[in-house]
Amino acid sequence: MDGRVSPVLLPLLLGLPLVAGDGHWSTAPSLPEPIQELSAAVLRGKIYVAGGIDRTGQATAAAFRYDPAANHWERIADLPAPRHHMPLAVVGDTLYAVGGLAEQSFVPESTVWLYREDRNRWEPRAPLPAPRGASGVGVVSGKLVVVGGWGTGRRLTAASAIYDPATDRWHAAAPIPTPRDHLTAAAARGLVYAIGGRPLNPDRNYDVVEAYDPAADHWTRRSAMPSRRGGLAAAVLDDAIHVIGGETRGSVFANHEVYDAATDRWSTAPALPVARHGLAAAVVGGRLYVIGGGPKAGFSQTNAVDVFAPERARSQPSPGSQPGEVGTSPARSAPRAASSARS
Repeated sequence: MDGRVSPVLLPLLLGLPLVAGDGHWSTAPSLPEPIQELSAAVLRGKIYVAGGIDRTGQATAAAFRYDPAANHWERIADLPAPRHHMPLAVVGDTLYAVGGLAEQSFVPESTVWLYREDRNRWEPRAPLPAPRGASGVGVVSGKLVVVGGWGTGRRLTAASAIYDPATDRWHAAAPIPTPRDHLTAAAARGLVYAIGGRPLNPDRNYDVVEAYDPAADHWTRRSAMPSRRGGLAAAVLDDAIHVIGGETRGSVFANHEVYDAATDRWSTAPALPVARHGLAAAVVGGRLYVIGGGPKAGFSQTNAVDVFAPERARSQPSPGSQPGEVGTSPARSAPRAASSARS
């Protein structure tokens, strides 16, 4: 031993976030319409997005499906009603759209719809116990776990709820310790992680991470996210939760941070090429797809689709990748961005 500290160990000793393994960004075909405040989920190897706020600043009922194998987007049946800030999730072979906010009034809704792939239509299911939007959803043991968000009167809701598709019924779960909206959620290792968000105010973003165990009906605090962000997205890639983008008042984030649930540690990864908030994220084929969102704080929309491949996947071409548009350089201009106002 010569007394020198390994650069690998130095971040641990200083309490700094680790740096994740290398990877690269490329592009995929753009979303057919610029949309923000949308969500994504994966069903049978295809990415579904639904709802959001379109380029006119209105809530949309539009829904789309992307097939990575064909490298192509197609429009599917519209939602029964326009929604934004509405999470999507897949249980088994069924896609669900849960709650959300309606129109420009941002009124929370309790509707739950499932998508019938064989019939290309949405059908109602048992509504949420109470209206909520800007919430997070995770799937554990074949059940939907809904956490956070705001409810009637634009008040934060601490209540958590679990939906069992087998019985089409909801039941109450332990309340989230830190109520917040515009959070993101993801399931890993049998737990649902509620990450970031804000208390109705983009000036007061949280770095809070709390994990819910459905088996014990219990929440625990986990290591804080390296940055405070609301309006962010998350997806699980290689058993780690990748947390992307976000917003504070007046600016948006390109941050890409990775949480390892096994070690309760965070690391950093190559930043988003297009900084944005109100975006959607999904993983297919070992790649992270980041879809749409707002390239400016408040109301703004992009149709950009960026694809992150970890180092191990770099030898495989990314669908729709454009040479010269990969890497970790500063954010490029987002196509068809609208302007101003608050979302």
